[in-house]
Amino acid sequence: MAPQGSGWMHGLVKSIPSGDSVLVIGGTNQAGPPPEKLITLASLMAPRLGRRDNSNKDEPFAFDSREFLRKKLIGCQVKFRIDYAVASISREFGQVYLGDENVGLSVVAAGWAKCRTPGGDQASNYEELARAEQDAAAGEVGVWSKDPAVTSRSVRNVPEGFDAQALLPAHKGKPIPAIVEAVLNGSCLRVTLLTDSAETRYATVTVMLAGIQCPAMARRAAADPAAAPDAPRPEAQPEAYAREAKHFTEVKLLNREVRVVLEGADKYQNLFGSVLYAEAGQPVDVAEQLARAGLCKVVDWSAALMAGGASSLRAAERVAKDARACLWKGYIAPPPSISSLSGSHFSAKVVEVVSGDVLVVANVDGSAERRVNLSSIRAPRMGNERRGQKSEPWAVEAKEFLRQRCIGSTVKVSMEYARKVGGPEAGEAAGSGERTLDFGSVILPMDDKKKAGADVAVPNQLNLAEMLVVRGLATVIRHRGDEDRSLHYDELMQAEQRAIKGKKGVQNKEREAPTHHVNDISQSAPKSKQFLPFLQRAGKAQALVEFVMSGHRLKLTIPKEGVIIAFSLSGVRCPQGGRGDVQGEPFAAESLRFARHRCFQREVEIEVEAVDKTGTFLGTLTMNGGRFNLGVELLRAGLASIHPSFQPERHAGGEALQDAQDAAKLARACLWKDWSPEVEAAKAAATAAAAAVAAGPAAAAGPAEVAVLGVTEVVSGCRFFAQRVEGSRANWLFQQLQDLTPKAENSAFEPKRGALVAGQFTGDDCWYRAVVTESPRADAGTVKVFFCDFGNGEALPPSRLRVLDPSLVSLPPLAHLCTLSYLKVPGPAEDFGHQAAQCLNHLTGGRALQARIDQCERHPTNNAWEHDATPEWHLTLGYTPKLEKTLDSPVGDDDAEDVTDEEEAGEPSVNEQMLAEGFARVEKRAVKKPAAKVLLDVQEGARKARMGIWEYGDLDSDDDEAAPAAPGAWGRRR
Repeated sequence: MAPQGSGWMHGLVKSIPSGDSVLVIGGTNQAGPPPEKLITLASLMAPRLGRRDNSNKDEPFAFDSREFLRKKLIGCQVKFRIDYAVASISREFGQVYLGDENVGLSVVAAGWAKCRTPGGDQASNYEELARAEQDAAAGEVGVWSKDPAVTSRSVRNVPEGFDAQALLPAHKGKPIPAIVEAVLNGSCLRVTLLTDSAETRYATVTVMLAGIQCPAMARRAAADPAAAPDAPRPEAQPEAYAREAKHFTEVKLLNREVRVVLEGADKYQNLFGSVLYAEAGQPVDVAEQLARAGLCKVVDWSAALMAGGASSLRAAERVAKDARACLWKGYIAPPPSISSLSGSHFSAKVVEVVSGDVLVVANVDGSAERRVNLSSIRAPRMGNERRGQKSEPWAVEAKEFLRQRCIGSTVKVSMEYARKVGGPEAGEAAGSGERTLDFGSVILPMDDKKKAGADVAVPNQLNLAEMLVVRGLATVIRHRGDEDRSLHYDELMQAEQRAIKGKKGVQNKEREAPTHHVNDISQSAPKSKQFLPFLQRAGKAQALVEFVMSGHRLKLTIPKEGVIIAFSLSGVRCPQGGRGDVQGEPFAAESLRFARHRCFQREVEIEVEAVDKTGTFLGTLTMNGGRFNLGVELLRAGLASIHPSFQPERHAGGEALQDAQDAAKLARACLWKDWSPEVEAAKAAATAAAAAVAAGPAAAAGPAEVAVLGVTEVVSGCRFFAQRVEGSRANWLFQQLQDLTPKAENSAFEPKRGALVAGQFTGDDCWYRAVVTESPRADAGTVKVFFCDFGNGEALPPSRLRVLDPSLVSLPPLAHLCTLSYLKVPGPAEDFGHQAAQCLNHLTGGRALQARIDQCERHPTNNAWEHDATPEWHLTLGYTPKLEKTLDSPVGDDDAEDVTDEEEAGEPSVNEQMLAEGFARVEKRAVKKPAAKVLLDVQEGARKARMGIWEYGDLDSDDDEAAPAAPGAWGRRR
C-alpha cells in the first residue's frame, strides 16, 4: 500500500467479504505476497451473510449488499484512510474512495447499508451519511424497500445437502457461471454457482483446476522419531511458492465472476475443471496463466480428464522452464534424445507392420528403411513360435488393424525421442545387449475420396497411436516427470478415457480376447502335397503375404483355409542372397526390396499350378484385381529372369513373362545391364548344338510334336515356309520393328551379304527383318533380300533398308523351311511342277493347319532362300487325331483295331490331297513305313483315275532317287 499525505493510502481491492468491508492489498515490489488490510466502512452496518454450512441463513438483502460493493470495487485501485480502530475485535474502520467517489456514502445512498447508532467513534462524515440514509429510507431503496415481491427475494435460497457429483452428467463440458468465494490454494477454489436452475443456484462447490497442481498451503511436517510420543508435532508449513501461487489465483479470481467448465472427477469424487475469467473482454484460463508463471506443474492424471487436451498447459510450462521461473528456477533441461536421428519430420511409406505399435517405414523413393515405435503407447506383444512364446491377448487384432489401415500408405512421421533398452547381463561387457529404440508419431493423411465416402465427419489426418488407443488395442504409458513423451500425449490420454468408458478391447476385463488357430504347412512337404488338390480346385485363392524370403519366394496365409504355405513364382527366378561367408548374387537385395515394398503384408490373389518336392507351391501371384503381376513386374524391372527349364509357350501367361523379360533386356535393366544379343545368340547356338550331339541319331527320327502352323510362302509343290501360330511372337516383333526401325540412322549404312537388316516391304510399306542374299552392286541400284520371318524375297532400293536394332537380332527366324513327308513332287521346271505349286498354295492359303512334325533335320541350312536348301521340318500337313490312329497301325497287323468308315470320313491331310490330285507320289524308300499305308492307297486311286502325273500311265521307277547310303565308321560311304 502506498502511503499518502494526511494518512491516505492507495491499494488494490482483493476481495469483498461483505457489504461493508473491503480487503485491500499493497504493491508487489517486495519478495512474496504483498501486505493486506481489511477495512470496514466507518459508521456503517450492512446485512450479514449466512454461513457456508447453512447453519444460519443470510440476513435480508445481505447478498445483494455484498454484490453491490463487489461489482463496484473488486480489482480496482482505491484510496482509503483509517478513521478509528477497535482493538478488542482487531478491526479498523475508515473511508474508501474510488476516484472522487466516497464508497461508504454510495452504499448508504443505494440503501445497502445503515448508519450505526451515534456513540463512541464515528466517521468524520457521519452527518453526510445520516442524510443519505434518510433519503434512501424515504425512497424505499435497498434494505428500505417495502415491496413484498422484492422482500420475498431478499434472502438466498441456498440448496441444502447439495451433491456436487450431480453436476457432472448435465453440465460436463459446459461453462457454468459462478463467483469465486475462496482460494484454498493456487489450484483449488470454492465457488458459488449462479445457474438458472433453482436446484443448483447459489450452491457452493469445491473445484480443482484440471491438468495442474500447485504447491500445498499446509503440508504437515513428518514427526521426529526421536521425540517423545506426547510431544507436539511441528506446525504445518506451506510448500515452496505455495503462498505465491495462492496469491496469484486470488488476484485473478477471488470474488470475480468466472465460468467453470467441469471436466470430470477423480476416484475420490473431487471435481476437476477449467476456470475462465475475463481479461480485456477475452476468456483466459487461469491454469494456463499459473503454468506460464511457473507456479504449478502439469500433471497427467488430471490432464487426462480434459476434453480439449493439455497441450496449451504444456506449452505454457515450457515457457516457464525456459525462463527458470519460480518452481523451475533450478531446472536443467535434459539433453535431446532425438539428436542422433537424421531428420525428425519426413514423409515415408509403410512397408511392414511388426506389431501393434511398431512399424517399418521406407523413404518415398524406397532407398532406406527405418523402424519406428509409436510414442507413448504400448500394444499387446506378439508371440514368437521359435521361442515358444504366445501372443498376448488382442495382439493379433492390434497388428491386423494397423496393417489394414496403413500398409503401403504414405504417412507423415515425426520422430520425438529415442530410448535405450536392454543392457549387459552378468559377466558381459558394458554396453553389450543394449539397443536404441526410436519413437515417433505416425500421421495417416486422409484423401478426399475416403472423406467423401465416410458416414461421419473425418479429420484431415489421423494419428495411428490414437486410433489404436481409442479402440482398446493399446494403452497409454504413464511417463514420469520430464520424461520424453508424444507431442499428442493429451489426445492419447483422452482416447484412453473413451476406450475405458466404452469397454473396448484390453479395457474390457469381462470379455475374453478372440483366439486364432493357423496350420503351418510351409515346412512339411507331405502336408503340402495333400493340400494341393484343394488349391487347384479353388482356382484363384485370396491370401496374405506373411513373409518375403526372396524376390520370388514368399510365405502366405490363406485365411479361408486357415493355413500358412510356402509359395514360389512359377517360371521366375530372382538372384539369391548371401548367407554367412557366402556372397549373394548381384541384385539379390534389390529384388528382395522390390517384393517387400510391393506385396509384403498385402492381400493378394494366387493361382497354384503345382507343388515341388520341398512342399513349396508354384503358381502366379497378382494384386489389385489382376492389374499387378509380381512375376511380370520383377522381370520387367530386370530383377529376375525366366527359369531355364520353363517353357513360356506351354504355360498360360508365359508370353507375358517373355515379353517382360525382353523389355528388360531392351532397356538394359539391372541383371541385363551388360546383355548383348550377339553373345546370347552364340550361347543359344552352342547349347542347341550340344543338345543335338547328346541326343544322338535317334533325335532326328520319328514324330517330334504336333503344332498349329500357318503357311506364309509356297516355293514349289513340295517346299514351303510356315510359322507357328500358337506361342508365336510375330505380333510383338512386328510392333517392335515399326517402333524402332524408323528411328535408325541410314546415312552410313552399307548392307553386306548375309547381314540381318530391316527391310521395308513394298507390298504394305511395313518393316520386317530381312537377310541380304547377294552383295549389292553399285550399278544395280537395288539389294536382294530374304524376309526370314515369312520366306519370301524381294529386291529393295537402299532407301528401304535400315540397321536392325540389336535387341531383335538374337530372335530366331519365325519362318521354317518345310516339305511334305514321304512325297516326291515335280520341281518347278518339270511337267506338272507349276500345277503342283498352285495346288499346294490353294490347299494351304489363308488357313491355320494342324501339322505333325514327322522329322526334324539336325543341321538345317542357314541359307533357306537357296533352291537346294535342306528343309528343317518334314510335315504331315492338315493332320488330325483320326489320321494318327490309322498311320500308327503297322501294315498287316491282324491285331490292329479296324478303322471304321465314320472315322475315315474326316478331312484328308494336304499330303493325301496332293496325292489324290496326281501332283505327287510316295517316295519308294518310305513304302515300308507304317505311315505310308494310307498314302499308298490314295496314290493307287489317283493312278487308276489317271490324275496329274499319271495321265500317261505308270512312271519309270528309275526316276526315283536312290536313298543315300549310311556313312561308315570312318566317314566313308559303304
